[in-house]
Amino acid sequence: LQPSSSSVPSLQPSSVPSLQPSPTPSLQPSSSSVPSLQPSSSSMPSSVPSSEREFALNILSDVSDVSLLRDNTTPQGKAFEWILDTDPLRLAPADGSFIQRFVLAVLYFSTGGGSWDTCNAPVNVNNPNSCTSTSLISSGSAWLTN
Repeated sequence: LQPSSSSVPSLQPSSVPSLQPSPTPSLQPSSSSVPSLQPSSSSMPSSVPSSEREFALNILSDVSDVSLLRDNTTPQGKAFEWILDTDPLRLAPADGSFIQRFVLAVLYFSTGGGSWDTCNAPVNVNNPNSCTSTSLISSGSAWLTN
C-alpha cells in the first residue's frame, strides 16, 4: 500500500499509519485509559497541598468515614477543613496529637460550637472562673489546659 498524495481527507481510515501528524485535530475526545498530563481541577480550594490532604484523609480514615471527611457540610468535614486550613497550631497529619485534635474539632462542630456563648460546666467552688480557664480546642499537646 502506498500513501495517498491527496490533500483531501478520506472518509475511511487507512490500514497503514501516517508518517506525519494530521494538520487538524480530531473532533472527538480521546477515550484513552492513559492518564492525562494536566492535573484535574479540584472542587475544594485549599491552602494545603493535595498530597498532604490525601495523607490527612488516610490518617483520619481510621477514625472517620472518608466520605464524611470530604463532605464539608458534616461535622467531620468541617473539622477536616478547620484542622488543615484554619487551626492556628497547623499540626502535620503525622503529629501524635493530630487525631485527638480532629476528634475534639468534630465534637465542637457536631454540638454547635460556633454558637457557644456560655459555659454550662459545673462551677468549681475552688475556682469560680473554671469555665474561662480551661480550653479544649486551643490546647497544643493535651486535652485540657489550665
